[in-house]
Amino acid sequence: MLAIGFYVRGAMMLLFGCFMLLYVGMLLAFSFIPESAWNQPSAQSATSAAASSSPVPLTTNAGVPPVAVFRVIGGIMGGAVILIWIGGALTLYSGSCIKKRKHRILVYVMAALNCFFIPYGTLLGVFTFVVLSSPEAITEWNNPSL
Repeated sequence: MLAIGFYVRGAMMLLFGCFMLLYVGMLLAFSFIPESAWNQPSAQSATSAAASSSPVPLTTNAGVPPVAVFRVIGGIMGGAVILIWIGGALTLYSGSCIKKRKHRILVYVMAALNCFFIPYGTLLGVFTFVVLSSPEAITEWNNPSL
């Protein structure tokens, strides 16, 4: 049952990473919008320019972040997607290791890292520590042929 929990958690992490790719694509798409599209005159500045005698620029860039900000945030989120995919793949591999009774340290490390993801990861991590700390699991892990 513990291996199934690791499989489900790993699949959820991989799916969540794929979902975040939508945001990465959206941010990168915003960064390739030409500057002229960002600098459109607003209706308020056009009416105020007609009403006042002082020259007011029709193109204002107030409140629009630089294009580099979108690229930096997209890059950071792209790195987060890669880390989430690595964590999901290692969680899936930990489930396989539980079935084969191998790499106990890796299983403990992934259980500890999954504890940060409340509520399902925390339950999975706590149950992993409880189950693998039992004397039956220790003897079975040390003698996988049993």
